[in-house]
Amino acid sequence: MRFDEFKVNERQKLKEMYPHLTEEQLDEILPLLAPVGAAVATGARVAGQAAVKAGQVGAKMGAKAAPHIAKAGQAAGKMAVKGAIKGAKLAGKVGKQVAQQAQKVGSKVGNMAAQKLLKIGNTMPIGGQEVKIDSVSGDEVTLADPKKRDAPKTVIKKKDPVIQQALKNLIS
Repeated sequence: MRFDEFKVNERQKLKEMYPHLTEEQLDEILPLLAPVGAAVATGARVAGQAAVKAGQVGAKMGAKAAPHIAKAGQAAGKMAVKGAIKGAKLAGKVGKQVAQQAQKVGSKVGNMAAQKLLKIGNTMPIGGQEVKIDSVSGDEVTLADPKKRDAPKTVIKKKDPVIQQALKNLIS
């Protein structure tokens, strides 16, 4: 190819890109650029075709992998649900244990309160009336009327709801 076969645009672009080159140097460079430009164009075309093929292969692989990915997602979801169920069961067991421990502590506190409050000579309201504790032996409490010494005495177990309610009223 000769330099006069090139379009003026290419020569003008080269002048703008390399203002320090003379006209003769530009005449020498122009024929060399044509094969480079053709090679670049061919490379771009081949790269474009390769990208299209890669995209097609990727699409096929994605289509084949989609069911497997969905199954894996399903399995992960099932595992998460199983983990949540196990966690809920464990929380339920822990809750039961905490409740049992709280009952034991409450029972101990109740027993301690009963020991401190159920002493001979103390008075407590039961059924809207003040009663006097006459004696305490084991798990039984003997109650008497504080106003009448000769009145009949009542024996009640410490765990009786009447005594428990009276203790709760005294504590709170």
